Amino acid sequence: MLEPVHTSRKVGLAIGYVFLLLIPGLLIGHFFLAGAASVFFFGAIPIAAAFFGGARHQAVPIIGFMVLTGTLGQVFQGNAWLLALLLSVVAGVIGLTARRGLTSPVLNVGIVLGFLIMSPPKLGQGTTQFQIVLDPILATALLLTLGGLWALFISSIVHKDTPKTSETSSRALAAVVPYALALAISTGISTFFLITYQAGSLGAWLLLTIFVVLKPDQNKTIERTRSRISGTVLGAGVAFIAIEILRWLDYSNSGVQLTIALLFVGVAFAFYVPGPYWVYVTFLTPGVVLLDSNAVSDQTTVDLYRLVYTLAGIALALLSGLLIRLLSTVFFTRDQSH
Repeated sequence: MLEPVHTSRKVGLAIGYVFLLLIPGLLIGHFFLAGAASVFFFGAIPIAAAFFGGARHQAVPIIGFMVLTGTLGQVFQGNAWLLALLLSVVAGVIGLTARRGLTSPVLNVGIVLGFLIMSPPKLGQGTTQFQIVLDPILATALLLTLGGLWALFISSIVHKDTPKTSETSSRALAAVVPYALALAISTGISTFFLITYQAGSLGAWLLLTIFVVLKPDQNKTIERTRSRISGTVLGAGVAFIAIEILRWLDYSNSGVQLTIALLFVGVAFAFYVPGPYWVYVTFLTPGVVLLDSNAVSDQTTVDLYRLVYTLAGIALALLSGLLIRLLSTVFFTRDQSH
């Protein structure tokens, strides 16, 4: 068990790290380009995960991968077929990186892309006299690049004080290919239907769940599923209590709610590496629910729907993984018999 002093120090560092990642995006969004903060942070997340998840030397290629796919997501906006194909291809690439053990850092590109696709950022309208107007596609590419580079800079400074893990152990191709296919098919089909039926930002949680639950190893998939369910249920309960307290204090849809949300996210980051995963999810859930519902009136509904989409994502991940593995086993056995 971690010492209390060590744990509090780790949590403090994680909260400070999250706020450092956010500051430039918040400033850009306030002074120059409304809506910039979320895109900037999206660009930073995969690099932070890569830096502390065993793929430090791949951080620059991951920035390029994130910028390319995120920009294409903006280009294909409104076309369910192309967006589904894009996420499917990205998911397949992410699955294949498991060959070198880099799945955890790289899959954050797919998670971020899911949010960019399901809830395209509204950019181009500034809020002050310094406002600038940029083409949304160009603005997306620029903000993702800046976010990635900023995360690279900050991570290189604080990485000695931040928990790290190495996920560079190689895996057999026979395990990686079914995993990549399961990711590609489940996320691609889900994306098409989510966009077609206008699920909005809540639909991104279904895609996120597939990415984080489905693993090359079946035992890890089951373990991650249990952690995801328990963490989500606990976190949803915490989010509900927080929403009701904020509503009672008349602090809903305010800077107070935003600050509390970021604190939850910061604490969650403290358990991203080395875990346990259910604790990470428990703190992340209320943080993201409070962020995602900060501009809507019925915040409790947002909390409920996130739980529903998460459970649906778990079901799809398990089903697709099982079907692909069964098919691969059948074909592999057939090939061995000839």
